[in-house]
Amino acid sequence: MQQDDLNKKLDNELEQLVVSFRDMVKAAGFDISLRIPDNREVEKDKYRNALDEYVGELRAANLERACQTLLTLTHDLKTTLLLNDTKTLMRLRETRKNALTARTQKIKNKIVQLNDAVSEAIWEMESVLGGGQTHNSGLRQ
Repeated sequence: MQQDDLNKKLDNELEQLVVSFRDMVKAAGFDISLRIPDNREVEKDKYRNALDEYVGELRAANLERACQTLLTLTHDLKTTLLLNDTKTLMRLRETRKNALTARTQKIKNKIVQLNDAVSEAIWEMESVLGGGQTHNSGLRQ
């Protein structure tokens, strides 16, 4: 049902674009019916010029609105496609999960290395200061 609605909306907006553009071209004076046989332009009065200008602005506004609607429709279609593409989403999720798991493991390994280095440094300090014989005399010999 939603696809039919989107198709109707797309057809309506495209039809509006075509009609508005065709009417703007006709209003611009490129229509042969507005010319005198010796190819001179027909003089229009000021009222007719103002009316044509106003109609042209309306048509341009309709063109702009139809283009904006088509851009919105395109965005909505892309969003729908992305949200409904579960295979791609699952693949992206799995890739991200694997990257985070690898990063977490690397950090854990670094923590273990640092912990070993700190333990070694503490043992060496205790040995030098003489406090290590009482606490660790049975542990490290």
